[in-house]
Amino acid sequence: MRLGLIALALLSISFSGCIYELGLPADGDTTFQRFVPVHGMHQQTKFKDQQAQPMFRDDQPEGMRYLPPQTVPVDGQYRADRPDIEETAQLTNPVPLTESNLEYGRYLYDEQCAVCHGTTGVGDGPVIDAGFGAPPTLNSDSMRRMPDGQIYHIITYGQGLMWPYDNNLTKMERWAVVNYVRALQRADYPQPIDLDRLR
Repeated sequence: MRLGLIALALLSISFSGCIYELGLPADGDTTFQRFVPVHGMHQQTKFKDQQAQPMFRDDQPEGMRYLPPQTVPVDGQYRADRPDIEETAQLTNPVPLTESNLEYGRYLYDEQCAVCHGTTGVGDGPVIDAGFGAPPTLNSDSMRRMPDGQIYHIITYGQGLMWPYDNNLTKMERWAVVNYVRALQRADYPQPIDLDRLR
């Protein structure tokens, strides 16, 4: 008797499940509504994709909305709250070029920058093994000709695929990294005074 009741209960559940799957209540036929406890899931009060939205302005395309104000497009946008890169390029590095500051800059560089730019700055960081494209080398002619302020600007606000590091590094830490980038450049392209010191 007990097995019969269990089988009957399972059959009822299966039957209601089939009705649910068939979507009978969704087509307006409420004959079997009492068998489908989630009837409201079939007939939700909502707008479908690309359906006209009465709360949108009349001048907007059907089912579409204009971008909110201050939205940044994929190709970037000028930010009035950021200084121009030419303006930042005029800044002078306030971090003295000392051995301890260079060591601190190396620590920060290894922690924040080496994952992309590599430990020597040639753009061979571990991100390449993860499938990302190689970043440009920091030892190129154009990078060596950049003023300290321009490198600081790129670290602060990002450039290309590189995101801003103003939340990762303080102002003075960013300048310390600039000093260390200069040290990496001098290691590959020593100046005459460096060779004299080696002699």
